[in-house]
Amino acid sequence: MRTQTRRLLCCGLMVGLSACTVRHGDFTVISNKLVRTSDFELSTADRRRGIVGEDKAHIIILFPTKAQVTLEEAIDDALRQGEGDVLTDAVIEFTSWYIPYVYGQTSWKVTGDVVKTRRN
Repeated sequence: MRTQTRRLLCCGLMVGLSACTVRHGDFTVISNKLVRTSDFELSTADRRRGIVGEDKAHIIILFPTKAQVTLEEAIDDALRQGEGDVLTDAVIEFTSWYIPYVYGQTSWKVTGDVVKTRRN
């Protein structure tokens, strides 16, 4: 009987402490700004490499600290940090985890190189 109880407890903990990360893909070029790449050579542009943008919400007990996390905010964060308007070689991930009635997080994360195509 003790072995079955331990197994059930372990299974319950694994389900309760599980997390989910979904990689939504690799993108050559991504931006949420109006960019005219036909007048600009992205391959020779100066770039800031390995910039990470994130939009994250914490879940405390049952209450999220933010109404909704969005991919758009994660891209905006990366572009602000890199001081540019285009992300190249971008990887997009969504992560969510929750320990019931204690704490959790949900977030969009964008990692890539930031390029400034505008002169201003």
